[in-house]
Amino acid sequence: MRKIALTLQLILSLVAGVSASETQAVLDSNTAFYEGETLNYVIPPPRHFKQAGQEAINDGYSFAFIPDSAEYADAEVIICVNIYKIRGLSFEDVLTQDTVSLRKHYGDSLNIWEVDSVTTATGDMMRTFYVNDKRRFIPNVMISYFDGKTELVIFELIISERVLRVNAEDIFIDSIRRFKALKRGELGSR
Repeated sequence: MRKIALTLQLILSLVAGVSASETQAVLDSNTAFYEGETLNYVIPPPRHFKQAGQEAINDGYSFAFIPDSAEYADAEVIICVNIYKIRGLSFEDVLTQDTVSLRKHYGDSLNIWEVDSVTTATGDMMRTFYVNDKRRFIPNVMISYFDGKTELVIFELIISERVLRVNAEDIFIDSIRRFKALKRGELGSR
């Protein structure tokens, strides 16, 4: 019985992500989990954020994170997440199509540039882009893409005009650093 209790305690510690590192997160009801074909995705909110489900779904997202003190409709910072099955499309083609769609929506004055070295909690690289237009306010600030080979996970930072962009960017990067893509497996198998 004691062996089972110790095993359960070890498993719970591993699943909960207990660590001294600030980028680790404890799982709670605001943490999203998605079981992919070859990877499992654990997506905790950034500090002081909570998950918004149905409202974000109504806006076309899988879910979103908003500040703890806000309601979705009034949130000045929203981190939207979409998870798609790739279904035979190449990651680069999807990325290109998304960029073309952004330019089509916002116009040719839109600037998009890639950010180097944005990594997840599991050490995976996230293709991350700044989005800006020097002539006008654009609510879409940053977009990150994770290539899970069979799934594509997209994080998008959306802000209001009243938010200091650099602060929102830090929160967004914190969100990416908490994201985990874990190889699927069974307990006790090798």
